[in-house]
Amino acid sequence: MRNTALALLLIAAGCSQQQASPTASLLTTLEVQLIDPPPSGLGSPTAPVNVKKATFNLIARDEQGNVINKDVAVDVFISFGGVKTGANSACGADESGNMPIEKVTLKAGMLMNHSVDLPLAFGSTSIWIDEPTSGATGASPTIYFRNAFIAEAQTPPDITAANATFCSPFNGKFLIFDHPTGSGQLVVTSVFSNAFAVTDTGVAPGQFNSMYLFAFGKPPPEIVEGRIITDFSGNYSKFVGFTELNFPLFNVADSTVPLATVPPPVQLAPGDITNVAKMLGASASVVTYTGTICDPQSAANLQSWQKYNQFVLDNNGMCDAFSNIAIELPSKVMGTFDPLKAVNQQATITGMLRNNSGQNPYLDANGNAISCSDTVPCMKGSCITGTCYKNAFNFWTIDPRRQEDVVVAP
Repeated sequence: MRNTALALLLIAAGCSQQQASPTASLLTTLEVQLIDPPPSGLGSPTAPVNVKKATFNLIARDEQGNVINKDVAVDVFISFGGVKTGANSACGADESGNMPIEKVTLKAGMLMNHSVDLPLAFGSTSIWIDEPTSGATGASPTIYFRNAFIAEAQTPPDITAANATFCSPFNGKFLIFDHPTGSGQLVVTSVFSNAFAVTDTGVAPGQFNSMYLFAFGKPPPEIVEGRIITDFSGNYSKFVGFTELNFPLFNVADSTVPLATVPPPVQLAPGDITNVAKMLGASASVVTYTGTICDPQSAANLQSWQKYNQFVLDNNGMCDAFSNIAIELPSKVMGTFDPLKAVNQQATITGMLRNNSGQNPYLDANGNAISCSDTVPCMKGSCITGTCYKNAFNFWTIDPRRQEDVVVAP
């Protein structure tokens, strides 16, 4: 009986048929063979290269490694700073996912000796290929570019663009800053309760040379004005238009290195508020500005005063924050300075310039952003990345660092 059962089992096993894999012959991998730069020209973190163009082969393969013998349309990107990046777009990660560097077709599953101009990138970078339908991807070996200068990361692609004050192609990327410009230094110029600013002294004051590091907590004791920073890094983001490096990592010079001289403040004149290039170039830098203290409890300014400790330093008699510069205090008073007791007095304020610019979406009756497209345009405003937006606004504040930054005329 046992032999009979064994024989039946062997017969059943002999009659079984293997089922083909349901994913056989389907695209699973895009192989990127980098030709130029060659392996010897990829650089390293300590010996970066300067490459403007890349040449590569693309091969579409199935799960067995066989070439897919059909035409395959793919999107070409690069990947750096932890983000897939397409053609340089004004708002970076907000837009770049929909804007590949180019779209190409692999004929019979192959594209050979193809060249592409590379957008600006910093640090370790790969050519990244996407096939949108299957989700198949591929990446080249890493190319090592140098890390960014502050001014490169802060300067908008087009300073005349309507969104220049609140967009950046580096938005959403992890950036590393490990060297100043020329013979300059990376120097702490402002320190606050949960953040500090670093300025590259190798660049002329107010020329996009400062960066704000939002630390989500009190900076360590060694972070003081004049402290030299050897390197810092973090996630580049725009918070109401203002550039922040979030969750920053940083290293300071040895304690035996003396404090550096903080660059003199950038002088702002009343008419500069409409000079976007000057204002944005001085953002996160130390500036100084003179005007008349408006009543923080006036109808036009009460909400900003109650929520954000802001008051307006007036130069046109209108006392509104959109045609003047506002001052944002850490609390309602700063030492012995109380703006409620200095209304209509002239004051000179020194502190970090903060950009609070942006573009708000139009909302429907339920408070949701209104969508748009090429076929469904906006009834009002502009269609940007599928949403109807109002006109851009520019709003600037100065953040004093201590009581000495406020000088009220007698």
